[in-house]
Amino acid sequence: MEKFRKIIKFGTSSLILSLPIDWTKKNKLGKGDLLSISENVNNELVLSVPSKNRSEQRKEIVINTENKDLTRIKREIVSSYINNYGIIRIKGKLSANFIKEIKNIITGLTALEVVEHNADSLVAKDFLDIGEITFQEILRKMDTITRSMIVDLKNISKEDTSQAILERDEEVNRMVYLIIRTMRFTLDTPSLSHKENRISMGNILNVWDVALTVEGIADDIKRTAREFSKMSTSLQTKKELLKVLEEIETFYWETMKAYYTNDVELAFRLSLNKSNLSKKCNELHEKVWNVRYAPIILENFKSIVSSIHNLGRRVYS
Repeated sequence: MEKFRKIIKFGTSSLILSLPIDWTKKNKLGKGDLLSISENVNNELVLSVPSKNRSEQRKEIVINTENKDLTRIKREIVSSYINNYGIIRIKGKLSANFIKEIKNIITGLTALEVVEHNADSLVAKDFLDIGEITFQEILRKMDTITRSMIVDLKNISKEDTSQAILERDEEVNRMVYLIIRTMRFTLDTPSLSHKENRISMGNILNVWDVALTVEGIADDIKRTAREFSKMSTSLQTKKELLKVLEEIETFYWETMKAYYTNDVELAFRLSLNKSNLSKKCNELHEKVWNVRYAPIILENFKSIVSSIHNLGRRVYS
């Protein structure tokens, strides 16, 4: 329930606001105790109890496995993770195979580890200090992984790198979960979040859009690798496709450079590449439309080009 308090003048240069008694009792506050005051992204003042004045209790949640399949349990685990539950307890009759599958889900989430398990219980604990993570750290990690995926895709004619690309795509997905966690933590407890994350709501949305776009590029690279691995290495078509990929790689690198440096002019110049690269993809499509897998690869290329263009728009929009 929303409550209102009147601001009272104290002396000649101070203003005082009284605190609701119920809130002070719930947080065991009294005369002389300290409060943390911070301004969030919505221009609101947020009062919080510093950790030294409160018992540090990690949020816990219990997930019951009864009458639930593995997909449902996975979704509940991921939901608990991104909602910053520090301890996740999974209860129910768990077969050895079921425990193995749940462990795979948990180890696929950054800094979440199984600390206890038996036939009817499994406990996972989060070992990450979320207040020390910044949005830009996560984005740069996603970018680095995506670049390595492109390099692997370029080398797919020499060796089958599709499995390595798939594994790196899963790493990018983990980073997306982490950035959601970090955003929620920042919005819910700005006083405990990293100071670099205390940005405007518009900038937070910008970060979220960039994260999703990079994830989309990684997904398209994964799909392209799947098709490339099916093609004969002797095909001239494959060489032509890889030549276009090199241009797309340069487009991506330069666009991320513009993003990191906030170079608006560079982003505007790079925006012309979208139509040029899309045209090359279409021209090659007309030439190799009857070569198996090539049309699908070219459609993936055009999707990547469009996503890179959207990254550039985040700089000048």
